[in-house]
Amino acid sequence: MNFEEVEYFLANIKSVLSCKIITDSNNNITEIHVLSDSSRHSKQIVRDIRTALLSHFNLDIDYKIISVAQVNKNISINSDFRLLYVGHTNETYGEKIKIIAKFTWDEKEFVGEAEGLRSEKNTLMVAALATLNAIKKAIELECFIVDDIQTARISGQDVLLSSITYYDRGREILLIGSSIIHNNKIDSTIKATLNAINRKICLFIKE
Repeated sequence: MNFEEVEYFLANIKSVLSCKIITDSNNNITEIHVLSDSSRHSKQIVRDIRTALLSHFNLDIDYKIISVAQVNKNISINSDFRLLYVGHTNETYGEKIKIIAKFTWDEKEFVGEAEGLRSEKNTLMVAALATLNAIKKAIELECFIVDDIQTARISGQDVLLSSITYYDRGREILLIGSSIIHNNKIDSTIKATLNAINRKICLFIKE
């Protein structure tokens, strides 16, 4: 079993910030270490984790192997941090395009820009990179890289998927974000990229 996928799934449970699974030589889970904010009781988080593992992965885990460490968000994190997408502008010259993406949070503005060749696929990669450049200014840390941008169709809707790698102490963690495509694929790319990383960047923002 791919336990990185399980860790990623558990990290999306309410109040959970990150998760690490420890296994033995037979690939059985022996420990689950969870970092959460203090908005919910640790027993509630443990129950949610056990339920999620059983319903989604058919893993019946003893609650005793789940440890939850809670952090005071006014010291370490800001779990309410969510960058808001304001809009973008773009400039084309020759075979290149430059995209400027703008975001706000707490009356502060963060602007990121990037440029590259103006092919259909690469334009979306440039949009994602502009988003990450704005994020870098917000958290004063470079830990994300654009992997891929793809489109898909589900339930009759065209969807933009953004694949981002998050580097965490030598580990590479894949993050996926999505956004329904309405008219503008650049807007959808920026929103999908933000969707992929918003839960991670709260780890780096102090009150």
